[in-house]
This record gives sequence, structure tokens and C-alpha cells, in this order.
Amino acid sequence: MSSRTVNPDTLLSKSSRLLVIQPLVGIGDMLWHKPWIDLLASHCDVTLATKPTAKAKTIFHDAPTGFQVLDVERSQRGTTGRHDGVLGLFRLAMDFRRSGADTALILHYSSRYAIAARLAGISVIFGYGSSASRWLYTAGYGLSADWRKRHAIDRVAEYARLNNFAIEKPVWRMSASSEGMDEANTLLADIGFASSLNRQRAEPVPFLVIGVGAMHPERQWGAENFANLISSLLSDQNHYHVMVIGGPTETALIEQMNVQLRNRHSVAELKRTSSFTGSLSGAIALMQLSSGYIGNDTSLLNFSALLGVPCIGLFSHSRPLAYSAHIITLDVLSDDDYGMPGIIHKITPTHVMARAAKIWPDMTLSSPPYAN
Repeated sequence: MSSRTVNPDTLLSKSSRLLVIQPLVGIGDMLWHKPWIDLLASHCDVTLATKPTAKAKTIFHDAPTGFQVLDVERSQRGTTGRHDGVLGLFRLAMDFRRSGADTALILHYSSRYAIAARLAGISVIFGYGSSASRWLYTAGYGLSADWRKRHAIDRVAEYARLNNFAIEKPVWRMSASSEGMDEANTLLADIGFASSLNRQRAEPVPFLVIGVGAMHPERQWGAENFANLISSLLSDQNHYHVMVIGGPTETALIEQMNVQLRNRHSVAELKRTSSFTGSLSGAIALMQLSSGYIGNDTSLLNFSALLGVPCIGLFSHSRPLAYSAHIITLDVLSDDDYGMPGIIHKITPTHVMARAAKIWPDMTLSSPPYAN
């Protein structure tokens, strides 16, 4: 830990516009930082500098007036952008200057963003960097290198504690946007998942969301497992409909699932299931309207947790997340199992159905017992 020349109180009490730099690429990364960014935005105007892949504009759609998002266009999953390279550094500094920020908070160890803030003429610069790069910063207390190995939530929580914006009991929450709700209500009415045909005020039937996306192959449960789970939900209970949600890249996977389902179920049964590969705002709204989520360890799982929806996470590549009580894990894998190749397939649809029946009591199973 290194001491710097400006008191940490400056961060919240003296900044007219705060530049918060959170450059991690994932949606989950941004959601994990959300409680602290919400806190900062409630105290002063914030410009959030982050990569477009983090979907900050969607996540912070209801932020206070004065909240802005600045796209950092570099190193976006194999592609380069206008902020890469030496010239990109100067472009980044120019964009930082245009934000009008007088204080920068860098939630990352990279020295590049501190240099850009210096070049932008920002006088008060906080950052994770510790003693090795303390010359880059002018304020607050940094994190030691050991914190690099910790989860993003642990890092930001410790950094906030050191720099006087700690949250005693962080609460992760968000809500769907009005545009997303319009899209979701229209879909539910069109596919018969609503008891009212009024697209603006459709009352959805109870339904569960099945999230099939996964960035890493080892986090993907696969078409067969998902098809078997949905088949059980169609055959063994009749209270809940099923909405499969994935991104455009999951279209082929969803079609594989649908082929298997069409071979097993009648047209009447299949009317209780549908799929959605539309906008992220629409997906968030569908999850908010749902009774719960089951799916891979991915951004949809984290969104469900922030929406306050109970969600069963199929964790395998990494240990289960524990930041939200809404995230429910299966007692199938041992501590030594996580990270082993192919271990996700040790989790079976039978395991999931057994836990689901406990979470959603209205799911009266017609073919028990199921293994724990």
C-alpha cells in the first residue's frame, strides 16, 4: 500500500466531474462493480470510461442526470481500435480531457490509463497501482500486487475501503429499461405467454428462463443437456412455461435443442416453450418478468441476480459466485472438481430438476423421485 499526496476525501467531496475508468471487457465485470459506481454517481457527476463489450449504457440506463459513458476502443476480444498504440494513447487522453473531469478513479492496475489521465491534465488521479507505479497517481491509496489474484468484487471492495467510499453491505440491483419491457411484453403477447393481448400491459404466465450462452467452452452445458432439461419441464410439470435466451451466436445451439424437442413432444406441449435471441435490453426485461433463471455461468446469470430473480447457476469452470443470495448452486461438484475439463457434464438435468422443485414449489413434479 502506498500513500499519496491528496486526501482520499477528495474523491467524493471535491470532484465536479469524476472520471471512473473500469476497462475490463466482460459484462459480468461491470455488474460486479455496479454498487460502487452507483454510489459514486449518487455523489457527483460521473463519466464512466469502459469498453463497449461491458454494455455500460444498458446496465446504467437509469443512472442520474450527469452520468455519461465513454467508450474505450481497444483490445476488444482480439480486435484493435482507435485507442490502441501510441497514437491511441493520445486519442484516449484527448477523450479524457473532453469529458471535463477533474478527478480520475482507475479501477485497474494498468499504467496506460493513469498516463492518459496525466496527459489529459487531470490533477487528482486515484488508481489500483501500488508503490512500483506510484509516480503515476496523485491521490489515495493503492492495492498491493497480491490483490491482482483476487476476484474483481474483492478488489474493488478493498480499494473502496482504503479510499473512503466503502459500502458496508453492497447490494447488487438493477431494473429493466422501458424499451426492454416494451420488447418483452410484445413478445410474450405474440407467442401466447401472456394472459392479456394488450402488448403494453400483458400479464405473463409463469415462466422460467433457460440461459444457454457461454463465452468459454468449459462453461457450456450443451444442447443435449438443455434439451433434456426442457423436456423434463414440459413433461414432468405443467405450471411453468420455458423461455430459452441466448445471443445471436447461440442460434445454432438453440436449433439443435429444438430439433430434439420436436422429436419428443406434441405441438401442444411445444407451445409452452419459446426462444429469444434479440436485444440485451429485451433479454433483461424477460428475466425480470420471469419466475427464475437456470443456466450457464455467464452474464445472464449475473443479470438475474441483480434483478432479484432466483437463479440456478451451472458452475464448473470456476467456483460458484457468492455475492448474491439470489444465485443458487448445485451440490454436485467437489472443490477439487472446478476447472477440470468437461466437468460441467457431471451436472445432469436430474440434478437441476431436483433443485428446481425446491426453489419453485409450484413445480409439482409428476415423475419423482429425482436424485440430489
